Amino acid sequence: MISFSKHQTNHLFKITSWMTFFFASQGITAQPQLNDLTTQVQIAIDNNPQVQEKWHAFQSSIQGTEIAESGFLPSVDLTASLGYQKQNYGNSDSFSTKSAGVSLTQMLYDGFETSNNIARFENVQLVRYFELIEQTNTTAFEAANAYLDVLKYKQLVAIAQENLNTHEAVYDQIKQGVDAGIARAADLEQITGRLSLAQTNILTEESNLHDVIARYIRVVGQLPPNQPKQFSISGSKIPNKIQSALHNAYLNNPKFYATLYNIQAQESLAQMSKSGYHPKINLTARYGIEDRDEFGFEEDRTEGRIAIELSYNLFRGGADKASVKQAYQEVNLAKDLRDQACREIRQNVQIAYNEIRIISTQLPALEQHKNASEKVKKAYKDQFDIGQRTLLDVLDSENEYFQSSRAYLNAGYDKLASELKILTEMGQILTALAVTQNELPSVNQLTNTPIKFDPGSACPAYDINQTIKSYYQQPKAIAITEDKDSDMDGIKDSIDLCPNTPKDEQVNSKGCTQFKNETVSVDIKIPFSSNSATIKQQYYLEIKKLADFMEKYPETVVEIQGHSSLDGDAIYNKQLSEQRAFAVAQVLTTRYGINPTRVRAVGYGIESPKIAEISSRANAINRRIEAQVSTQFKQALKK
Repeated sequence: MISFSKHQTNHLFKITSWMTFFFASQGITAQPQLNDLTTQVQIAIDNNPQVQEKWHAFQSSIQGTEIAESGFLPSVDLTASLGYQKQNYGNSDSFSTKSAGVSLTQMLYDGFETSNNIARFENVQLVRYFELIEQTNTTAFEAANAYLDVLKYKQLVAIAQENLNTHEAVYDQIKQGVDAGIARAADLEQITGRLSLAQTNILTEESNLHDVIARYIRVVGQLPPNQPKQFSISGSKIPNKIQSALHNAYLNNPKFYATLYNIQAQESLAQMSKSGYHPKINLTARYGIEDRDEFGFEEDRTEGRIAIELSYNLFRGGADKASVKQAYQEVNLAKDLRDQACREIRQNVQIAYNEIRIISTQLPALEQHKNASEKVKKAYKDQFDIGQRTLLDVLDSENEYFQSSRAYLNAGYDKLASELKILTEMGQILTALAVTQNELPSVNQLTNTPIKFDPGSACPAYDINQTIKSYYQQPKAIAITEDKDSDMDGIKDSIDLCPNTPKDEQVNSKGCTQFKNETVSVDIKIPFSSNSATIKQQYYLEIKKLADFMEKYPETVVEIQGHSSLDGDAIYNKQLSEQRAFAVAQVLTTRYGINPTRVRAVGYGIESPKIAEISSRANAINRRIEAQVSTQFKQALKK
């Protein structure tokens, strides 16, 4: 049993100050002047790498839209060359040549490829926009949760420290009594054990505090404030009905909107992929100058040309058709992601809303328990001092107060966390925490046609609590119908596992045919080629007969036995017979659906020949498959 002196304990449990020194030595410093939640969440959003990643992805999508729009503008190219040429014709066999030219290409028609590409990038831009908002909300939720946990575990450490102080005080009192000879040594042993437990409790809480501070640094990027302020969420921000919470979530959740715009982006891509079936029409113009003609004579020549050019692909190896099919599969994928987002939102809102409801109901009782435990603790301590209570009574009351205080504190913070979750799913956490993002545009600034939809049809809401209540309602009386014996085997239909058994067969208590206790071997006429385990298609009927019998009598089992001729190596023949038996068993189970647990395959090789000789006739007969029926297999008992 581990125990610490009071002097050791006071040094051991100053973990908060130690952690502050440790993190400061690593270059991580706290900012105690910024101790409110809003400021800390703002710092997290401004510095969190995941938010920065989504921000740069959004900025990149803006450039993608501008790239797509350039398809409507002409392309102007300037070319120039200075070279040395050798040839075996014309005026000179070697000479220097210079040329320059400018060309213009203006797209007139491209099968709506450019317009659909612009529409796609505009929707991709909106996808990135809502993904940025989603990550911002998620980071705000994580930062607020981390802030809450720091607050909670600081208070839990304080509660554990108070519990430890009480145990130490009782320990000192008992020890003085034992030293003076007026208290029992057993009491000292008992308080020593309880003191060790109290010391373990505070170690646990301080370890938890260490972990939440580490998580806080990951999310926010710095140490939490030394004295974080308490905060609460106004009850008016949480809808009073689950249907309202779900409705607000569907209308405002950025993740859901990202999936909706992603569908539109993929649909634009599908339309864009159809441009391969259309001709391309371009306006082209060119003007050029060169200092020699085609024969090498030194002569300045100029050339100008303007034309409307049409190109129409007749065959591309099926690429256009495959591109269209691929694009529509991407549309289906985007719709699946939308449905998944809908379900996740619905689940998160329903769980968080129910937690708020349950905890709100529990909190008054937990507070009453905590207050009553505190009164009992004080009363028992006073009564112990005058000899009316035992040490065990005092320690039990102290531990009950400790546990009730922890339960009340945890419930309060759990309720706050669920409220934050609801606000996050409804896209309102930044507003609730008074956090602003000045650099972010609004949806109307990015598109003239924002998506509008009916949440009721897009994501149907379910009130789970009403469904649960219906489970406890008295079920309607079920009409009792006569239990017949349709196959007249003496077993009622309700418990008959083998209906339609023949009238003259004896059945067991389950209505299934009983069999004689005997073993019968049945040849399955499947001839195999020499050195082969392949079953030819025309011989499947032999296996099907066995399968039909086993379907009719589900209690039967079979051992498929493979045998080989005496000709050849014995070891090889045994392996070959195993392969043949396995091939038959595999057809029986995979093709005809017999449960593999009812089928066993064994190879016997040359061990059991039907004719003990090596000849063409004997080899053909010995190379066989037998079905070894079990004790239940062959013949049904008659009544």
